[in-house]
Amino acid sequence: MPGKVYFALVLHSHQPVGNFDSVLEQAYRKCYLPFLEEFLRHPRIRVTWHYSGPLLEWIESRHPEYFRMLRMSCDRGCEMLGGGFYEPILTMLPLRDRLGQIDWMRRYIRDRFGQTPRGAWLAERVWEPALVKSLAEAGVEYLSLDDSHFKAAGLSDGQLMSYFVTEDEGVTIKAFPAAEKWRYMIPYATVPEIMEYLESLRPRDDSAIRLTVYADDGEKFGVWPRTHAHVFGEGWLSKWLEAMESAGDWLRFVTLGEAADILPSAGRIYIPEGSYREMTEWALPAERLAKYEESVAKLKEHPAFEGIRGCLRGGSWRSFRVKYPEAGKLYARMMEVSGLAAGLPEKSAAGKEARKRLYRGQCNCPYWHGVFGGLYLPHLRSAVYGELLAAEAAAAGDVGRAKPSAIARDLDFDGMPEIKLSNGILNAYIAPARGGHLYELDERRACVNLSDGLSRRFEAYHARVAGAVVGDAEEARSIHDLVLAKEPGLAEMLKYDAYLRESLVDHVSRIPLTVEDMISGDPPSDIGFRSGPYEIVRAEGFGRKAGNRRGGAVSVTLARTGPCTGGILRVEKTISLGDGNALRTAYRLSSEGGTRLPICFGVEFNYGMLAGAAHDRYYRHERSANAGNMSTAADFGELDHVALVDEWRGISVVLRCRPKARILVHPVRTVSQSEAGFESVYQTSSVTAAYRLELVPGAAAEILLDQEIWLEKSCRPLPEARGEGGGAEGVRRSASRTAKTARHGKRSRSAL
Repeated sequence: MPGKVYFALVLHSHQPVGNFDSVLEQAYRKCYLPFLEEFLRHPRIRVTWHYSGPLLEWIESRHPEYFRMLRMSCDRGCEMLGGGFYEPILTMLPLRDRLGQIDWMRRYIRDRFGQTPRGAWLAERVWEPALVKSLAEAGVEYLSLDDSHFKAAGLSDGQLMSYFVTEDEGVTIKAFPAAEKWRYMIPYATVPEIMEYLESLRPRDDSAIRLTVYADDGEKFGVWPRTHAHVFGEGWLSKWLEAMESAGDWLRFVTLGEAADILPSAGRIYIPEGSYREMTEWALPAERLAKYEESVAKLKEHPAFEGIRGCLRGGSWRSFRVKYPEAGKLYARMMEVSGLAAGLPEKSAAGKEARKRLYRGQCNCPYWHGVFGGLYLPHLRSAVYGELLAAEAAAAGDVGRAKPSAIARDLDFDGMPEIKLSNGILNAYIAPARGGHLYELDERRACVNLSDGLSRRFEAYHARVAGAVVGDAEEARSIHDLVLAKEPGLAEMLKYDAYLRESLVDHVSRIPLTVEDMISGDPPSDIGFRSGPYEIVRAEGFGRKAGNRRGGAVSVTLARTGPCTGGILRVEKTISLGDGNALRTAYRLSSEGGTRLPICFGVEFNYGMLAGAAHDRYYRHERSANAGNMSTAADFGELDHVALVDEWRGISVVLRCRPKARILVHPVRTVSQSEAGFESVYQTSSVTAAYRLELVPGAAAEILLDQEIWLEKSCRPLPEARGEGGGAEGVRRSASRTAKTARHGKRSRSAL
């Protein structure tokens, strides 16, 4: 008689910080509630549950009855897994935050479900060997990783039928391999196919036991494309559970905790750094990923492919911070705020608030991108920046009253100094080595980063955009196999930016720039002035503490000198911040080569307004009270100011130009993939103040550009508009409205 198979079913459910309430509600109705109800009808089934902290908090506040059902399943033998409460990638956190996040989850589960979690869910299965010690220190006994981790250590499928012990610095934890094959079979294969595969795993020795682990997203049971109809409407889940229950004594459901207690270890293993296979591929640079995919497709035709597949791997999760500089900036900001929070007494009110906000700001979704991940989703990035700014406010305690201060140090870990100007209202982050760009502009009272955006760049999957079919999946299939588009015309939108879409981007050209030039992403402007290094030539007020009572503006002057249109051009920009709500940039342009220089000069700003086509976000200037929503592409002509109004968040940006400038505006929209197909996403609104200058030796042209940030409840009225507004008709609903369809949290997006 063949032996037994133990089956561990681990379901991970997650919704990110900042996701829309309507999306969560629909996911609850389509997925979380029906699958828990179904599992409760099968008391023999043991499930190891993992719910992320953001989702748990939402359920507790909106559907406390669900907690009673979960507690019932726990009383019947199911298990709750711990982990980082707000679903952080633990390897990106300082040790203090790793321990804090895990302890938060441990206490939460103990208090509400009567279990002290012994195991942990590792967000996105991002693993590094040094995690062993910190996990063990936090009380974690075991976790599950994808089988690709174990294959990277040299093991084969036949060896992955129990857990392993891994060690670091003499400390050990247990690691369970979760089969990638199950991720592609459940819930897509037929019930007979699943049972046949389970039968094939039975050991020949009747005294032997093999363990197989399924560990993947709960959202596959109702939220992923067409899975609700398949799993519940067609009865797949109930049929599968009934088949499993009636299989006989050779098949037994176990939790990870039960398996850890009753099964022997398969031995010791040292697991290399990694994640699940697809994640390591997504972390590769886009050009290398395209070649990698092409090579793998050819290798699959070779009969030896399956034997070497486990040795193939992509890149490191940390590389997302290089592949996407925006993720790197977000990470650096998180680390800065973590340092501030670490200095507060643990039990103080400010310390508790700062840590909770910091932990929420560590939610992993906007720090990366693949089929999943939320880096491309503005509302998720904005939410995490908002939490980090709230944590900073709690830690500093100076919002609204701090005097101007300035520091210069390597703030983003690139080996070059950045500048931070700050007062009680604004933070301004400047990168001298990158064109003197303003890369973050925070309204501290509103906890809003107005510079939050994403540049357009090549992605390996862009080659498939033209062939994508517009519509929904006709059948339930793995999202890795779908090639769908959520809207037509995406191939025509594939444009790439030759520089980061930040602010104070200096464009020097021979001819006047047009809106079309700016939309192209690579206008005919000098690359050096656009994104080359600027020298720090003067600094005022640096080293002054934020709470200093002396007051006075802080400023930094940056300069670059280079060849231009047959002469030598020098551009100086002095960025200064006083006590108020305005960041001033004073430009001084001069000809240094003794020749007359006719140039066209533009300064580009990029503002993240979350929704391009929403009716409550629009341009306003002296000739129009509403000059179009954030999707407007236009040459507004010469203006002394233009405002970007965000009624939903109650915030406005006013750009004042002296002398008047020709104002060019357009939206920046990316094309990305999601679980439901390819889609376009509004990222920022680009505003360029353009001038035609005739520079004469011995004289200089001077330009003042002020960015004023106004809050609805504290601001004076915007400059009075003259003329009638011309807002766009038929815009989509704003982010404050109900999203049309619910999608999985870390993969979900608005309908904007």
